[in-house]
Amino acid sequence: MNLTTFRILRRAPALLLAAATVWPVAGRAQDYGAMVQQQMNVMNANIARGQQMVNGMVQQRMADPQVRAAYGQYLAQMQAAGRPPMDYPAFTYNYIYTNGFSAQGVAHARATEAGIASADRAAVQRLRDAEAQRGAAQQQQRDHYAANQQEAGRQLLGQSTYLAPNGTPVALPHTWQRNTAHVHQGQTYFVDASGQYFVRAADGWWYPMQPR
Repeated sequence: MNLTTFRILRRAPALLLAAATVWPVAGRAQDYGAMVQQQMNVMNANIARGQQMVNGMVQQRMADPQVRAAYGQYLAQMQAAGRPPMDYPAFTYNYIYTNGFSAQGVAHARATEAGIASADRAAVQRLRDAEAQRGAAQQQQRDHYAANQQEAGRQLLGQSTYLAPNGTPVALPHTWQRNTAHVHQGQTYFVDASGQYFVRAADGWWYPMQPR
């Protein structure tokens, strides 16, 4: 495993754990939980191995005279600039990561970091989208439950909801007898022999209404 791979892997557990929070918690929650835990165990093992490899590489290169000389030059530069230097292990890590702070190595490191940052932003956006979708689904469920409760209340009052031709819900008594006409709240309705409800429109035509 190279250093670039390790830098990517070290971020993965947080993203995986965050993704788990937007999965459904009902039904197969235990299955999801077991899957998340299994993936977390695998990821943690990979990261632990990667950390050991990185630590070994850093320890080995810390004994390299070339790295020691480069660190001495770096310390002198920081002293001259009046800025606090990084410690030797951190310098060695970055020395390896940038291939000796070469122009090509620094450019590669910056490109890698930019890619990781972009992937992080994309992952966060996916989580936000999933949370928004979950919130919308929950609200729809609540609205549906409230509508059912309201309809149940109307049933107790002897009414049912019918949809007018334009889709508008109208509460009408479901106790009207067949083959009868009724004037209700300024509208004229008719119930045919089969129990179908009709409303008379302004044009004089009768239009069927569907129970909701």
